[in-house]
Amino acid sequence: MTIPALPSPPPEFPMTFSWLQAWRAALTRPSVATYTDLLLDPKVSLRRAAAWLYLAALLSYLVGVGIQATVFPGALAQVIREAGQTAPPELQMAPTILLVLSLACTPFLAGFFLVLYIVGFGIVHFIASALGSQGSYTDLVYAHAAYVAPLTLLTTLLGMIPLVNCLTLPLALYSFGLQLLALKAATRMGWGRVIATLLIIVLLIGLVVAVLGLGLLAPELEQWLRGAGVSS
Repeated sequence: MTIPALPSPPPEFPMTFSWLQAWRAALTRPSVATYTDLLLDPKVSLRRAAAWLYLAALLSYLVGVGIQATVFPGALAQVIREAGQTAPPELQMAPTILLVLSLACTPFLAGFFLVLYIVGFGIVHFIASALGSQGSYTDLVYAHAAYVAPLTLLTTLLGMIPLVNCLTLPLALYSFGLQLLALKAATRMGWGRVIATLLIIVLLIGLVVAVLGLGLLAPELEQWLRGAGVSS
């Protein structure tokens, strides 16, 4: 008697996420498993991650200006007026023209922030690779962009609303936790090396800030030292 062969189970295809689904999962289901699932998406690409970051920077500025113009029109007009007054006489323009020029420059400003993101993630990838990362640069950028993009928009929105803007601090702490999860999923390293990578990044940022701070304060320090020498 021939036993009929059992039908083979259907092949399992990787889960795919739309933009909003990926953002929602990255924000509301924080875990290494969630970010690992996001990186298994066939749609993962550096171009998609860059589009997220660029769009978040662009919309954040436009949303901020829109809320100010709607809720605080007087404050926005005052900022534009002061900006026009501080410019050199030959560059001073009407407030409306300044606002239009500012909005026209928004795509270039968003592009500048995108370049900063790309360079910053490149440094993170270099450090993580030196510590034994098994992930690619694309994985690193994509995993972080999945939470950075929506969190940027949410922080901008909450930051413009009085009383509610105090929630930006908890969001910053939450962002740090998401960074740990995204970095671990993208690099596939142990927690010790993940934390070591972040500590090195923090030290580098502190060093850069210290150098820039000393450079900006150098004239004041030199003047103070000269004054101290004269008085002695």
